This record gives sequence, C-alpha cells and structure tokens, in this order.
Amino acid sequence: MFRVEIRLPDEDRLVETIETMQTWLKAQEFAPSTFGYSLASTRILFRINFTSEAQAAAFAKAFGGAIVV
Repeated sequence: MFRVEIRLPDEDRLVETIETMQTWLKAQEFAPSTFGYSLASTRILFRINFTSEAQAAAFAKAFGGAIVV
C-alpha cells in the first residue's frame, strides 16, 4: 500500500478540492483503495491509499502531496 498525504491549509476549499481530486482520479482511471480526510484546527489532512506506487506518485505530484512510508 502506498499512502499519499496532502495538507490543505484552507478548510473553505474542502468541497472544491475533493471534487477536483475525484475528477482527476476519474480522468486518470485511478481507483484508490481508500480516500479520507481529517480536520485539525485550521487545516485538513487528506490520506489516500493506492496499490500502485506509480499512481500514488502521480497523485502526489498533481496535488502537492507526498508518499508516506
């Protein structure tokens, strides 16, 4: 499993960001095994798991995230 974490400092953009991510995933024909987020103070942390390292890397690059080991 390859986990991508993305931090979003602006919680006002949560819905817009999720929609953008889902559109991107669909266009790439990627299907993450899990897609979740948590709210912490003034930021949001997305955690998305992929079975493919290449897909995880592409998603992390597209959204400014990082693969977490």
